[in-house]
Amino acid sequence: EEQAAAAAAGDEERAKEMDKIIADAKAHLATVPTHADDEDISTKDEKLLGAVIGRLKQTDFYVIDKFPSCLRPFYTMPDPDDKKWSNSYDIFIRGEEVTSGAQRIHDPQMLVDNANAKGVDLTPIQTYVDSFKYGAFPHAGGGVGLERVVMLFLGLPNIRKTSMFPRDPKRLTP
Repeated sequence: EEQAAAAAAGDEERAKEMDKIIADAKAHLATVPTHADDEDISTKDEKLLGAVIGRLKQTDFYVIDKFPSCLRPFYTMPDPDDKKWSNSYDIFIRGEEVTSGAQRIHDPQMLVDNANAKGVDLTPIQTYVDSFKYGAFPHAGGGVGLERVVMLFLGLPNIRKTSMFPRDPKRLTP
């Protein structure tokens, strides 16, 4: 639709850009069936899924849960029904991840076992691990990318436009 509108408005450059985006999306879509179940989804996958959900479900928001355990940090709780998966999630707006979170392991021995299985040295955070020996309720957490949310709500072209002092490899201080 946007491509046709650009062509109708005589904006050939934008129409060509849209042609390339469509061709890239079609080429990427052809690779999706080859993705393994325990493979992480890429940024291209996320954007493509956002476009598909937007078109089929008429919504900009969606959630993916039950990521493969092998992709998550050692402190993420495995799914009780299938240890291959984790109790974790990502929230998306228009194919952009804005929140990531998970249920945390609250059992100290499970935490140690999972860290060992993933080759994580717990020495630097031993007090964190020890704190669970006193008891901890099942709990979860998530991190919101506030600047990304603002970028998407305002329709800004780049996340750097949402921050007074954006950071990148060439700019570490204001």
